[in-house]
Parts: sequence; C-alpha cells; structure tokens
Amino acid sequence: MKTPAILFFLALSLPLTAAACPIGMQFNGNGCSPPYQYSMDDWIRQQRDYVDSLGPKGPPAQGLTLEESRALQKGLAEQEKEQQEKRRAHAKGVWHVETKATPEGNLCAAVFSKYKLDEGGVVTIVGFQKPKTDAWLIFQGAGLPKPQKVEKLRITLQQDDEPAQTLQVFNYRESREVGTVMFAVPGLAAALDGMRDQQSFRLSLDGKTLMAIQWTGGAAVIEKLRQCAK
Repeated sequence: MKTPAILFFLALSLPLTAAACPIGMQFNGNGCSPPYQYSMDDWIRQQRDYVDSLGPKGPPAQGLTLEESRALQKGLAEQEKEQQEKRRAHAKGVWHVETKATPEGNLCAAVFSKYKLDEGGVVTIVGFQKPKTDAWLIFQGAGLPKPQKVEKLRITLQQDDEPAQTLQVFNYRESREVGTVMFAVPGLAAALDGMRDQQSFRLSLDGKTLMAIQWTGGAAVIEKLRQCAK
C-alpha cells in the first residue's frame, strides 16, 4: 500500500492583513517565522547560499587604486571559487536537521536545498514536539511570487504521482530574488507519516510551474525528526 503524501492540509481561515501568518507563526517584519528565537544556522546559511547562487548583484566598485583593485579581484576570485563548490554540492541536494528546545517542547526542522541556476530551491519541514500540533511546510525559490507584504494565494501542489491539490497558502518575499510559500500542516507527526525517502514536489499557479524540486536520502532525516518530535 502506498504511503500517503506528506501533507494533509489545514484550512487557512485567518483574516487577511498585512501581517497575517499561519496559526503558530509570527510576523517578523518581513515574513513569517516560528514564535521563538532560535538558531537555525544551516537554514539561514542555505538561504544565503541560494540567493548567492542566483548571480552577482551589481557592478564592481569604481575609483579604486591599483592595489585595492587587485585585492578586490583576488577576494572576488576566492569568493567565486567557494560559491562554485557550494553550487556543485547543492546541485546534488543537501540536507540539514536542526533542533531547538523551547518552553513548549522541541522545535524540529529539516531543510533540503537543491538548486542549479534558477531551478529548484529550498524545502523546510518544521514543527513542534508532541502534543503541540503547529507545523509547516515551507518552499523558497526564485520562481515563487515575491509580494511586498505577506499575502494569501491559491497554489496547486503536485506531490509525486498523487492527485494535484489547489490550496490557499501564505506567500511573502524572502528577499528581492527569492519568494516563500508556506503551508500549514496538522502536526509534525502527520507530516512525517507522509514523508518518503525520495519525494518530488511541483508548485504551479494558473497552469504555470513556479518551482519543481525532488529530494532523495530522506529516510535518515525522517528518523532524526521522529526522535526530535517524540
């Protein structure tokens, strides 16, 4: 019998305001985040890596001395070498798992990054330890809408060969280059029951694909999240 897909979605019935976020999330001045300050260093690093992978953001500085210009060029060459190594790794796909203790139990997150040029993106599964039911599935990608404030829209999600679902989600701009789409799910345990070792996702709007990504090697991550969520 086929394992059910990762998501059994909750209705998102909050009134739409400039700071609307899914239940359990809080508005952080730009988008939505969990209600506790927590160190998701790898998540933040992967977001920055993803933005950096999209290319240079402007022309080199002007009016430098010869020595300053050479130092700048050397620094840029080293930075580009580092970015190339990161891009090669992320083109294959990279997982990270993070845990943060909070007054309401562990906050557990798994982050998968896979991108090449402007394809792919970052997928995050994040939620609280039982019995708290707040949990979310978050997609970040260059092709996702990038509104100035948090908004709701209807996105069609195709998981593997499961029937596509059109659902209301929260959408905001992570940066000028990257948009975020956030789904609320009924608990981390339910999300884990639907996770597979290999899984694909396709997000589309009005028939146009906005983001497509497939992870592999999810079995070990699922087990780590189960331990965190107990």
